[in-house]
Order: sequence, then C-alpha cells, then structure tokens
Amino acid sequence: MIFFATVALVFRRVCTLAKRTSSSFLSALSLIWRGTKAAALWVMLLVSAAPLWADPPPITALISDVTVIDGLGEAPLLHRYVLLQEGRIASIDTKQPVVGADVVVIDGRGFYLLPGFWDMHAHTFADTTAMELYLAAGVTGLRDMGCPENCTTKLGEVRQAYLSGSGVYPRLVFSGPMIDGDSPYDDYASHRQINLQTLPDALAVLQKLQVDFIKVRDFLSRDEYMALVGAGAAMQLQLAGHVPISLSVNEAVRSGLSTVEHEGSLFGGLLLACSSDESKLRDELRDMMRKATASGDVKTLYAEALNAGFVDRLLNSYDPNKADALVQAFVDSDAALVPTLVMLEPMLRSADPEFNGRRKVDDEEFIDAPDTLISGWRETAGKEVLGQPFSDLDRAAMARQYNQVVKLIGKMHRAGVPILAGTDASFPDGTPWVWPGYSLHDELELLVSAGLAPSEAIASATGAAAAQMGLSDTGVIAAGNRADLILLGRNPLEDIRNTRAIKRVWVNGQPVDRDALLDRVKRRAEDHENYWE
Repeated sequence: MIFFATVALVFRRVCTLAKRTSSSFLSALSLIWRGTKAAALWVMLLVSAAPLWADPPPITALISDVTVIDGLGEAPLLHRYVLLQEGRIASIDTKQPVVGADVVVIDGRGFYLLPGFWDMHAHTFADTTAMELYLAAGVTGLRDMGCPENCTTKLGEVRQAYLSGSGVYPRLVFSGPMIDGDSPYDDYASHRQINLQTLPDALAVLQKLQVDFIKVRDFLSRDEYMALVGAGAAMQLQLAGHVPISLSVNEAVRSGLSTVEHEGSLFGGLLLACSSDESKLRDELRDMMRKATASGDVKTLYAEALNAGFVDRLLNSYDPNKADALVQAFVDSDAALVPTLVMLEPMLRSADPEFNGRRKVDDEEFIDAPDTLISGWRETAGKEVLGQPFSDLDRAAMARQYNQVVKLIGKMHRAGVPILAGTDASFPDGTPWVWPGYSLHDELELLVSAGLAPSEAIASATGAAAAQMGLSDTGVIAAGNRADLILLGRNPLEDIRNTRAIKRVWVNGQPVDRDALLDRVKRRAEDHENYWE
C-alpha cells in the first residue's frame, strides 16, 4: 500500500514548487493544479509570518466545578477545581480553594477539561497561519515530521518561545530534514539523501539543528538504515518514520524504529508484513523503486504498484499468523503506530459507496480553507496520482485495502500497541481533505471507528502521545504540568465528535483568543484572494 505522506512533492516536474510545500503525497496533486502561484505564496507567507503574541501577561485562573478528563484514559474526575498559575497547573482540588480577587474564576459546570491535543504527524513549515489554525482547534502540541534546514531553524525558535513563555505557540518537537537513500526525489528540500559516506555530514546537520528525533524514509538501504540506528543511539535520538523497503516492518521496529508512520512504507507497509508472499512482493517493489530511481519516472512506479492486480495480491495473501508476528514485534519493541487515517481515507475510500463525503466543505474543520483549495481537493482526491488517473478497479481495490488496514489497527490496539493520533496536515498547500488542527478531530473519530474507545482516542493525542515522546509535563492534567488545556461544552466520552465543541484553549496558562486567531486567518486569506490568486 502506498504511503501518501511525503512523496509527491518531490516529483521532478514540480520540484521547484515542492521546496515550499507539504511533504504529503497528496499535496503533489494540488501542486499540479495550482502551479507557481502556490510557490510564490509560500515565500510570502514564510517571510511575513509574525508571532502570535509576544510576552503575554501572567495570569492566574481557577476553573471551578469542572469535569476533568485527564488524558490517561481513566474515568473522568467530577467536580474538580483546577488552579492555573505561572503557566502550570498549580492544583486540582475537590473543594473550591480560597483565591484572591486577582484570580480569574471560570465557571466549569457542565464543561469538560482536557489536555491540549498533540498532532503526532504534522508538517507546519513554521507557518504562522498553520499554528493559528492548530491553536484554534485545541491542538497545542505538534510533532513536525520534516522540513528544510531553514524551516527547522525557525521551528527551534518557536520551540524556545514556547518553553520560555515569551510567546503563545504550540509546543514543538521536530525531526528536521528527512533522511533517505538513493531515490527519485532528489530535488525535495525536506529530504537529505545520504549514503554511508555522506551520513556523517547529514548527522552533523541534524545535531546542529538540535532535532528531537531522526525521520527515516523508504529508499534507505539496509546498511544505511542500520548505520542510522547506531548513530541515533550514539546521539540519543530515536528513529521514526517510514519502513525502508530493504527491511520488513518487523525488522525495523525490532531494530529501534520507535514509531511507524501511516501504513509503514511507500507500498505495502503493514499489510506487506502480513502477506504470505511478503518476500516475493517486496522484491517486486524493490525492483520498481530501483527503476524509478534510475529513470526519475515516478508515474510509472505508482502505476505499477497501485494497480488493482498488485493490491489484490497483497490483500489475498493476508496471513493471520504473520499478522500476529507483526503485532508481537511491535509489542516486544514498545513501538507505536501513527496511522494518519484522516489522510488515507479520502484517497482510498473515494470509490466506496459507504464513504458519504463526511468531510463537507461547510464543516467546521474547514473553516477559512480557501474555496480554490477545496475545489482542487474535490477534483483530485481519489482520482489521480501525479496526474495519472486511477481506474475504477484500482480505486475499488484501494477501498478494500483501507478496510483491511483499519481492521489491522484494531487488532494492534487490542494487543496493546500504542496508537497515536496524527494527520499529515500541512500548510498552505495541504493534503486533500486534511486541514491543520481541525482534521485532528477527524482522526480521533476514525480511531474510534477502528476500535479505540473515546477515552483511548483522546489519550492517543494526549497522554499516550506525551509518553511516546518522553515528555513528562504535557498531555496529562496533573499538578505541576504545563497548562496546555481545552475546555469542551459537550462530553467527548459519550461521543468523540464532541471534541469539536471547544469553548476555551490555554497554552502555558495563557488564554487563546480563538475568535481573534480565526479572524486573522480570514483576513489573511482575503488579502491574498483565498491564498492563490
């Protein structure tokens, strides 16, 4: 199965545009129809991006008589009094504490207090508008999965502003440039292609950028990947990302891949690991990829790997025993899965009669998404890859593929594999039907459909996400933790869709003016004539 994330932007014929756009596979679709206007806008946005706020005033607030959903998947805590002080959760009491007249008291009766959400697979490109959209949607933490060196430098500045309390931003962890082997995507600015000889130089760049982990990609050879494993251990950096086609998923996670993104690798991924014909299918894919590298012909690669014949062979060779072995490899290695179903679903299920277009253009999650962007999504999602149309048979096969992936995720979850919420959202070009911030709520809904309880889906974007990143002061409502919080008007444990009922957001204890943020986004869109004109 295809990994849509981080592929299409690098197609040679649009490489000059891709240097400023999302690393998502589906983003290339929108690149094709918008051309150089999008690239020009990227430059404009990156240059003109301004801080959200600087030097926010200190605030002490008491959220009274609120129901607390702590982010650990535990039963809700009723009638709690949560004191926010100096950017932290100062206390959580069952009785109202005595507070001074300077304390802002917020009546929490009938409301639900949650940790701020993390998007565990995002591509922000350090863009102000993207961060505003994330905060407005209650996403207070971002795991950025790849951007160029200059972008990574900006992310470091944003991270420091958050940690110091000198600005209201999402909290960031990031990989910097993605590390790949010899691939057809040599012009992609967010990638750094390496071999064993150039690996030290790439590692030196990552160290200089102070990255939090190493993002790996599909075209790495076995030797290159294993060298990265050793180097990462020496630098105390985990590896995360795609599974190189040179290894099985089982091998990758047992060797130290901490998170597997999307569905594993460009083609096959988790389902390939469950195939009784894994070795044969892997060899065929490796040959396809070698030919694409030699010729730079990405279209042919996708045409060969995504046709209904290959997909059906992948699905028809599903082996329950191999699926059990895959799950056990994750469990033994403490590896997590970030499935980004919200990115996979529109593409894979577009031909499925049961897919009812849940993401409508008037849904809240697409607030301020430009009309031209939405129309492009409608034209491309589920129809073509890099300008090459899918047949009805191909799309029907991909719908079956999506359903099998969802079943496998449920199996992994029941076995105790951490499932983490991520979207592959990017800005401003965007993955079709995926929008910064708001699509995280869609991902939670899809995870529930895959078998997670609402409390578990919430934990996948809060407590479980923080645990995977080794962050002890976020993702959980507990005394001493940073006050990154969401106040909801409806109970998300009864209906996960209620995570969209956001009333208030705090970052480091500072209230986020959601209306002001969205007004700024709207004005910016109008100034740029819906970003594109």
